[in-house]
Amino acid sequence: MRAGFRLLLAATAAVPLAAFAGNMVTPGKWASTGTITAIDMPGMPPQALEMMKKRPISHSYCLTAEQAAKDPRQMFKGDNGECEYTKFEMARGKLNAAMQCKGPQGNMRMTMLGTYTADSYQSTNVMVVDGPRGNMKMTSKTSGKRTGAC
Repeated sequence: MRAGFRLLLAATAAVPLAAFAGNMVTPGKWASTGTITAIDMPGMPPQALEMMKKRPISHSYCLTAEQAAKDPRQMFKGDNGECEYTKFEMARGKLNAAMQCKGPQGNMRMTMLGTYTADSYQSTNVMVVDGPRGNMKMTSKTSGKRTGAC
């Protein structure tokens, strides 16, 4: 399941260009932390679900000046090449995105709704996985901030 949540945090990879204008985020080193706030996973013991909710997952990355100027989606880019945005809007301090991913755990759909400034962001993410062991739904809160130069 940890891989599924990593996918949720990273799940913002290659997509069709959408609505955003200009350099809206500051280049540099960024750090993000995600915490599960709700999870519905058939067959998983309640204790395991509660443990997952208590374990934040952190990730850091470098956003170059070129990436920030050309495409702010790069700040959410993950390692999984099997994801595709179906919607991405980042404008006037609001973030609204949806994506689909294919992976070994099944097909995933995710939405991200949040806010951002040049140096930080917060989002609520809802991920639904249609997998071989049934459907799973997970909600998380993610926040990120610029921590300095790369």
